[in-house]
Amino acid sequence: MLTVILAVSAALLAWFGIFYGIPGKHWGWATLSGLAAFFAVVVPISFIIRKKLERIFTAVQQAILSSQEQLRRKVLALQSKMQSGPKLQAQIEKEQEESVRNALKILDQVQPLYKWNFLARRQTNTVKGQMLFQIKDFTAADELLAKAFVLDPMTLAMQMSLMYKNGRRKELEKAFQTGVGRFKDEKGTILYALYSWVLVAENRINDAVAVLAEGKKKCEDPILAQNWDHLANGRQRRFSNAGFGDNWYSLHLESMPMPKVRAQVPFGGKVSRGGFR
Repeated sequence: MLTVILAVSAALLAWFGIFYGIPGKHWGWATLSGLAAFFAVVVPISFIIRKKLERIFTAVQQAILSSQEQLRRKVLALQSKMQSGPKLQAQIEKEQEESVRNALKILDQVQPLYKWNFLARRQTNTVKGQMLFQIKDFTAADELLAKAFVLDPMTLAMQMSLMYKNGRRKELEKAFQTGVGRFKDEKGTILYALYSWVLVAENRINDAVAVLAEGKKKCEDPILAQNWDHLANGRQRRFSNAGFGDNWYSLHLESMPMPKVRAQVPFGGKVSRGGFR
């Protein structure tokens, strides 16, 4: 990391300059001067690099938000024309992937900054991994998220989802236990939801009941409580994480149901069986 190398070099030069340049060889003044030189290099460089990183990550975020808004308007327009179903879903996913791929190209601007900030690579891996996960490029996402900063429960949930997809059950259980210990109260809700879903999928109902009992107590979430009630009373088919909305479906363990498009009834009349006239 060039920032540290430059800062250490400046500190050493200042130390030797004061220690040997001033009669009396003052250790204290030399050390103080070395520290001052170190921070005089680190602080401005770190500030400049941080601002550059913020601009790049903000540009990525804005590109994603802009494309999402355009796609949302397009979907609403198509639905108003009574177009829905698998074909529309496939078209949406294709356009989402294109927008994410374009946004990923913006992140290439971070690479020259790796040599100045040793955290920049991990920050980039985190963002890239999250974006690739959302477009279902799970192989690439798994590689990047393994090197990511896990600063929020959704990033950990993505890692757990990949562990489940790849059959890494011991890693999944360990990640869950670590996660619920780290993300307290309602922050751990999605982790309990995900892990209980895995247990139900594996027909480990008693284990799922125990996990949900702990989760509803710690997180005080009504959906966890409802799922616990369903399983505890033998209503396994009624178990559902759909109430978590986008947070759940973005983990790609279940597909979000497409909204049904209803025929628009003309004013003062009924829709004929033969269609609109």
